[in-house]
Amino acid sequence: MAERGKTRVLCAAGEELDTRLRECLPGRELAFVRTMHQAVAALRHDGYQLLVIELAFDESRMFELLQHVRALAKYRAVPVICVYGDHLNLSDAVIRDIDVAVKALGGIGFLDLRDGPFAHDADCAQLGAMAAHAGFLPTN
Repeated sequence: MAERGKTRVLCAAGEELDTRLRECLPGRELAFVRTMHQAVAALRHDGYQLLVIELAFDESRMFELLQHVRALAKYRAVPVICVYGDHLNLSDAVIRDIDVAVKALGGIGFLDLRDGPFAHDADCAQLGAMAAHAGFLPTN
């Protein structure tokens, strides 16, 4: 059960992003899922105010999960931020195209979190700004 006033965030990502997402979204109740089955079950039984989906989630099923989320009436207005935390070498053009596709499917955008430790604070600030822009992450 969520603590009173805490924003509930469902994070569909690999374990390598757990620490970064916890650091970027302090004061929120984060729930992590690793497979599509776990994500669907979590969405069916729990209410979340924000979803974060990694590109490589469950063998690159980010778009599939985003489409599933938007098909659920109770999640149509919930913001979804997609992130890139893998170390694949995607060009800037491909990253921009993925951002366009995420937005076309109803997500807020596609955030590149793969940069090294020097970009960590900027990544967290950008993730927080995207979520705040959607109006769903109150300061706790």
